[in-house]
Amino acid sequence: MDQITNEQALEVIKDMLEKTKTKHNQTGFYHLLWGIIISLAIVSMYILMNTGLYNLIGFSWAFFGIGGAIVSAVYSKKVFKEKSGINYPDLGLGAIWISTMIAMFFVAFVFPYLNAYRWYVVYTMVCLLMGIANISTGILIKQKMSLVNGILWWVGSILFLVIRNEVVFMGTFVLLLVVNNIIPGFILNSLTRKQNGK
Repeated sequence: MDQITNEQALEVIKDMLEKTKTKHNQTGFYHLLWGIIISLAIVSMYILMNTGLYNLIGFSWAFFGIGGAIVSAVYSKKVFKEKSGINYPDLGLGAIWISTMIAMFFVAFVFPYLNAYRWYVVYTMVCLLMGIANISTGILIKQKMSLVNGILWWVGSILFLVIRNEVVFMGTFVLLLVVNNIIPGFILNSLTRKQNGK
């Protein structure tokens, strides 16, 4: 069996990381989709709270969440057909984000209903998880934008321990979504178009 040198092995790893970084640029769609969907869900929650329809808040979140999951699945299937094989960095990124989404489901929907903590702690927990996922992504593919996004999510987690006004809470979270999801989504989409020569 042919042996490869350390330099060749490093080049292979570097090439895998660059390909993964290129594929990560194609995730701009997901950044935009979930940034917009969660922002709409928060606005919907605010409207329902102010009209006294508290019993519909869970259904509202379920509507947006299921809708986003369906759109994501359809888009993922389309993109998967166009992709060449999956490597270890791809699997690493996938594991990070799937684990984060599962953890956020428990943090936002299961634990509050079990009275594990008060509602405002959800924002702090979600920000911490998003920070971990973004920082891990940034380190793995050496992308500064993800590192900055992760730090901003962590700053947000501290802010939500201080803020008590519901409107400010929701407004701050939407602002974080715009800065950390929607704007990066536009940037990543732009990078993808450049890579595809469009």
